[in-house]
Amino acid sequence: IMLGLGNSITYNAPLYDAFTWVPTDVSGLVLWHRNDTNIAVGQWNDSSGNNNHAVQSTAGNQAAIERGGFHFDGTDDFYEYSTQLNIGESEAYTLAIVYKLDVIDTSNKATIFSKDANSTFFEFFDSDTVRINYNGNVVNLNGGSHAAGSDKILVATRSTSGAHKLYENGSDTVVTTATKKGVALWENLGIRNDNDRAFNGRIYEVMVWDNVEFSGADLTNLNTYLTNVKNDL
Repeated sequence: IMLGLGNSITYNAPLYDAFTWVPTDVSGLVLWHRNDTNIAVGQWNDSSGNNNHAVQSTAGNQAAIERGGFHFDGTDDFYEYSTQLNIGESEAYTLAIVYKLDVIDTSNKATIFSKDANSTFFEFFDSDTVRINYNGNVVNLNGGSHAAGSDKILVATRSTSGAHKLYENGSDTVVTTATKKGVALWENLGIRNDNDRAFNGRIYEVMVWDNVEFSGADLTNLNTYLTNVKNDL
């Protein structure tokens, strides 16, 4: 994967009102695709400082830039990482995303991260289920609303014991829980393989912390930050 930017757009997003918390304020941030920042059709740079850039050199597989993020066509748009995001079996993590789905039902999945079709992935499975596969260890987070048609926020956390919690739309209230351990190896953004379960909609901002399960003030700050991103789109 070529990591040269070429025609990238560099934009330093303003602080939202008086709220100055940013994702790098919490250690462990391994990936941050920031809205309207270092994005071009062929590459969305990682703002975490870890050089985990999402790259797609094939024009036919590139998403369109829309409102500072990527608009995936639901067919074959996707991006790759030169180094896999590797979350250990007993490691905590937090994933946060601001998104909008164009289509979601039992036949149209929407993958956020994957390694390949059936190995490890994190996806919207249907309108009320987030499915995560840790190389055969599957956890279904049933609950909440992932309907198409509006900008939404999702935060998922996993503890060192494998306990998952799901939060939606800027709320610190747990929507649903489930427990499963497993290794997450994620090397694709927006698809499970070359033509399966492609994300159909927009990804405006996404971030991942390794070895961090958000709670308390950190979770409140994260949700406030994500809400400000969504409201500023």
